Formats: sequence, structure tokens, C-alpha cells
Amino acid sequence: TQQALSQWKKILPAVTLLLLTSTLSVFRWQWLLEAQNIRLSWSRVFQLSMIGNFFNIALPGAVSGDFIKAFYIGKELQGQRGRALGSILFDRLAGVSALVLVSGGALAIGFRSYLHSPLLNAVRVLILIAATAVLFFYGYLFLIQEHHDPVLQILKKIEKRFAKTGSLTRIYEGIRHYHHHRKTVIKVLAISILVHLTVGWCCLNFAQALGESHLSLLPLYIVFPLGLLVTAIPVAPAGMGTGNIAFFYFFHLIGSERGADIFSLLALSNLFIGGIGGLVYFRFRTHEKI
Repeated sequence: TQQALSQWKKILPAVTLLLLTSTLSVFRWQWLLEAQNIRLSWSRVFQLSMIGNFFNIALPGAVSGDFIKAFYIGKELQGQRGRALGSILFDRLAGVSALVLVSGGALAIGFRSYLHSPLLNAVRVLILIAATAVLFFYGYLFLIQEHHDPVLQILKKIEKRFAKTGSLTRIYEGIRHYHHHRKTVIKVLAISILVHLTVGWCCLNFAQALGESHLSLLPLYIVFPLGLLVTAIPVAPAGMGTGNIAFFYFFHLIGSERGADIFSLLALSNLFIGGIGGLVYFRFRTHEKI
């Protein structure tokens, strides 16, 4: 029917864009690896990233694939494991930071519009806390010198007593390494923000395909990052369940009753992308040591 065709015209471009954002995320991680003097080909970084996408849908939580990437890259980069794991963790931190910046930026732009609305009352404290944490993290990273870092000193003291905790020190040092690579961090944050802006636009298209034509981008950019943050809770693969509940609640604040369905379409898109990652995983698992 014409209505179904109109829905697919909104859904298919959104799914295609989500697939492209996965490619952008590959560049982001490769920049972080290069800043650690770890040279992997783009194709190799792409393979490991797609494998991570596959396990994001195969294991509970929306970030479970990071642990799998850490496992494989740890085997591949002997002697550089701590720095490689630091790049994965920093990649995730940059993604979360970008979510907070998108939500906080949209709220700041539309602050007067939502000054007396339930939306602002419900989320402004949460966004304020998250934004403060992001600013503290990057301020700490860029302003505190390594030899004055109390966290690093504590980790080294613990390592002296418990040698097995040395891996934690190496990972933290891998994160601290970006103190000297501010341009890389800025590029990574910029591409992360672009990715999340694209995901928000895709969510708007999903909403319109479901008949929610009254929604606009600005309020959606305020709430959808908060919903995505909840999906990291490891309850079900691809964040299902927790994501549906979170999207239903946050989208209800902006006058939508289809938040759970919007997340389901987003999750199905991620299942499609993860399925491609599964093909990559099983293909290269039989030909290479990954």
C-alpha cells in the first residue's frame, strides 16, 4: 500500500545511514590506536569493529562487543595490550561523552522553550550531572600531569602489593596517553557527535514512519541520548528491554507514545549491522587468528 511504501522510504535511508555511522566509528578507533603508536590496517580495524558489533547483539548489553574486541586485540598485540585496551575504553568514553554533549547542547539551545515544561524538570538534573562528569573527565585528563596524577599513583601502589593488578595500571596509562594528543581527542569527539546527531535524525525518521509526525529534532536530541545510555546496562542483547523502557519513558516526555517502538526499529537496524559483523567474524575466524 501507499502508506507502507511511505514508511519504508523513511526507514531504509535511516538504516543505510546507521550502517555508514559504523564506518565512521572505525576511523575514530583507528585514530585512537595511531595515537598510541599502534599501527593496524584500516581493514583490520574494520574487521575487529564489525566483530564487536556482532557481539553487541549476541551478548547482554549494548557495549558487550567492547570486551570481545579487547580480548582479540589483546591476543594480537602482545606487549601493547594495555595501550590497545586503553584505546577501546577511551573510544567508549568519547562516545558516551558525545551523547551527553548532544543532549546538553540541545537542552541549552531550547532552554527557554522548555523552561516550565515537565521535560526540563525531569531531565535537567540528570543532564547537568552527566555534563559535569564529562567536563571533569576531560579537565582532569588535560590539566593533570602524569607525575601529579593521584589516581595513577594509587594504582602503582596497589600494583606493588598485588602484581596482578598491573594490567589496570597499563590500561589507565593507555587512557592517560591521550593527554598528549588533544587534537586526536577533539577529532574523535567531533566524529562521535556527528554519529549521534545522525542516529537522532534516524530516530526522527523512525518516529515519522510510525505516524509521529509532530515530533521535531530538538526535543528528540535532548532525550534519545539518555535512552541510549540506559542500553549499556547488561540485561539483554542489543539493549533490548532496558532500551524499550527507557525510550518509552523519555519519549513520553516529549509527547510521543511510540518510544519503545522507535527503539525496536533502532535495535533491528543494529541487528542488521551486527549480522554483517557476524559474517565478518565467521569468515575471518576460519582463515586467520583473530
